[in-house]
Amino acid sequence: MIAHSLLRFFKLHRLGLILLYASLLGCSYFVAFQLRFDFNVPESFALDMIHTVWWVVGLKLALLIAFGQVDCVIAYFRLSDAFQLFTSLLVSSGFFVILWYVYAGAGMPPRAVILSDLLLSACLLIAFRVAMRVRTSSSLNDWFHGDNVSNVIIVGAGEVGAGICSELKNKLRFKMRPVALLDDDVSKMGRYVHGVLVAGSVDQLTAVAKQYQADKIVVAFPSASARRIREVVKMAREAQLPVESVPAITDLLSGRAKITQLHPIDMEDLLGRKKVDLNSAQIQSMLSGKRVMITGAGGSIGRELVAQVLAYAPDALLCLDQAEIAIFDLKQEILQLCDTKDIAQTYVLNINQSDELRTVCADFKPEIIFHAAAHKHVSLMEFQPAEALRNNFLATVRLIRMASDLNVERFIFISTDKAINPSSVMGASKRLGELALLEQQKSPGNQTRFMSVRFGNVLGSSGSVTEIFKQQIKKGGPLTVTDPEAKRFFMTVQEAVGLVLQSATQGQGGEIFVLNMGDSVKIIDIARQMIALSGYQEGEDIEIRFTGLIPGEKLHEEIQHFSEALQPTRHPRVLRLGVRNEATISIDSICAELEIVLLSNNIADIKRTIRRYVPEYTPVLQ
Repeated sequence: MIAHSLLRFFKLHRLGLILLYASLLGCSYFVAFQLRFDFNVPESFALDMIHTVWWVVGLKLALLIAFGQVDCVIAYFRLSDAFQLFTSLLVSSGFFVILWYVYAGAGMPPRAVILSDLLLSACLLIAFRVAMRVRTSSSLNDWFHGDNVSNVIIVGAGEVGAGICSELKNKLRFKMRPVALLDDDVSKMGRYVHGVLVAGSVDQLTAVAKQYQADKIVVAFPSASARRIREVVKMAREAQLPVESVPAITDLLSGRAKITQLHPIDMEDLLGRKKVDLNSAQIQSMLSGKRVMITGAGGSIGRELVAQVLAYAPDALLCLDQAEIAIFDLKQEILQLCDTKDIAQTYVLNINQSDELRTVCADFKPEIIFHAAAHKHVSLMEFQPAEALRNNFLATVRLIRMASDLNVERFIFISTDKAINPSSVMGASKRLGELALLEQQKSPGNQTRFMSVRFGNVLGSSGSVTEIFKQQIKKGGPLTVTDPEAKRFFMTVQEAVGLVLQSATQGQGGEIFVLNMGDSVKIIDIARQMIALSGYQEGEDIEIRFTGLIPGEKLHEEIQHFSEALQPTRHPRVLRLGVRNEATISIDSICAELEIVLLSNNIADIKRTIRRYVPEYTPVLQ
């Protein structure tokens, strides 16, 4: 308790440090006289000691202040600080020696006293500074490596903040030294977390960063609102300090990330997607001990499905993707790092290869299938409608029938909000896939529960607007926005996949689930925030340019067809569509007609054919 109080006093009170230094210097001067005369100082020299101690100590203090040894944070002491401290004392001693020769020793301390006093005062002050350093550091190693270590202020003194503080202090390889914590909890202010002071509230970031000579800010309160994080980023930017954040809670709990794997603040943090509370017991019951197959396993959604499914201990997992490099990355970045990697298999396969797909499925005998393989980019598929239909619809039809033949328990189709009143070929192809699932669900003898899950854009996925903006910022701009009023729904990949699993537990067959994506966000607002987040100013450093809506793109995404009604489910973030009465449509007839028209590769004819079966589709005919 005494050490805590002293450390806090000297950190906060400059005068207290000056008084302590004066006391140590006075003691050193007294001991130097005692040593010179074998602890029997003659009366005449004792009077000289008393008469000179004031200006000797005063001069030393003046030089210590001039060398910055009073305004520093005493808990941080390196070789460079020790050199400056000793230099200030050496200069003062040199001045005393000069005065001794000028006055021929009259009224001056003996030369032996000057030398002894130099060594004693240096030892005392350095010992004090080292003691304060040891009190706040788990190791003296950074004494020798301090010049390469960044001073870090941790925002958040809760469990996550305490964890990152402990890790950074104990492991110098991170090259970061926590110098202070900030927290809005008044009860924590003035207290210590692993020897590091909670120096104030979050709103005091700028002042504390200046006081502690911070080099970086680390945000360690993942439960904070997006608004609060934006405020922290703004304050850090005003202080010209970089900001990093700890991984998401879901990644920490699943073991996919360590607390020290810091990353720059990104749009996922600023958009403030709330943590999804899942009924893990239901998901565990659905997946544990089951044979699970995931198509499109190398994509953004597929990779996250693989990671989350493995956390629920399936009996076996088959990961399919047509892209060799995507499967390679999946193995290196997820499967190799997972304790259950031995139960996972990978297979490079295009789902349009129906014969090989049937052979693989028959050998694996999946009990649950997540169908995430798809062509998803609106602009590309608008000019290649045949490819979109072959991959997103025809291949899906073959796969769902295969699943039904193999008596797969559940089949979950990853759909999109662009399937609602589609204006693009991609959205229409997904809507046709939904219709195929509905028909297969009603087919005689079917035992499989087929269900679709719709959601919007995934932050950070390949081709997402945030990734495009990052690349454009790297090139110096401009950032291209289609329309100043364009809005989109956004989700993080972790929450989207978590809710897909939650939806799958509720499906009895034939449902279309819609994930609650919150409020839509203007694309131009995202562009402006990303420019600011990168440390630039809109209009001065990087411009925003409007390019106009691309063919097939909507100004605003929708969440339901006008004749559909959203109904609640057991989970507040998952809604079920009360599906309108569909006219009886033969999927076989659709497939037959499409396969003929696809051979012509006439874009306008293909779009007209789609519209006959998806009346709400509004194509752009060229």
